[in-house]
Amino acid sequence: MEVFELLEKYNIKVADYKVVKTIEEAKEFAKKIGYPVVIKVWDKRISHKTDVGGVILDIWSERMLETSFNYIKEKFGNVKVLVQKQIQKGIELYAGGKRDKTFGSLVLLGLGGVYVEVFKDITTRLCPVSEEMVKDMINDLESRKIILGYRGEKVDIDSLVNIVVNLCRLIENEKIKEIDINPIKASKDGCVVVDARVVK
Repeated sequence: MEVFELLEKYNIKVADYKVVKTIEEAKEFAKKIGYPVVIKVWDKRISHKTDVGGVILDIWSERMLETSFNYIKEKFGNVKVLVQKQIQKGIELYAGGKRDKTFGSLVLLGLGGVYVEVFKDITTRLCPVSEEMVKDMINDLESRKIILGYRGEKVDIDSLVNIVVNLCRLIENEKIKEIDINPIKASKDGCVVVDARVVK
């Protein structure tokens, strides 16, 4: 099961996507969901797609899509390509989890995107977690002011809480070693997963 399918199984919302093989499939799906879109190399051997030039953002037209698609194919060979709706709004958050031999299942939450490894603003709890426990996790973060509302911008907290609670269920129920969801695009309109990886 692909990582996005695994998330959807636990009612964790993922930005509209489709894995395609041909440019015709890519064009058809992009037209259906509307531009802008993102394309990513879709290969299990490549976990950090951005680091190897396997992610292209801000594709606003069919012509740009064709150029980007051809670039991915030339760079990585006969791989599948993921076409995904580009989510414009929201701050980038991180959620993850892992199985620890000593403590059991752990869930993590923090600031996401490129800032995960820069600021290391992450908090951890043992699974399972309640809604109140997730809210406590949010309050533990240095970035809580951004999440709870800064200059009128605020995150749909219920949506974020839902992701973390369901992620705990996933970690406990599925045979995985760890999972990273980064980024989650979080805004007042809800929280949507943009990228994720799983280690089984």
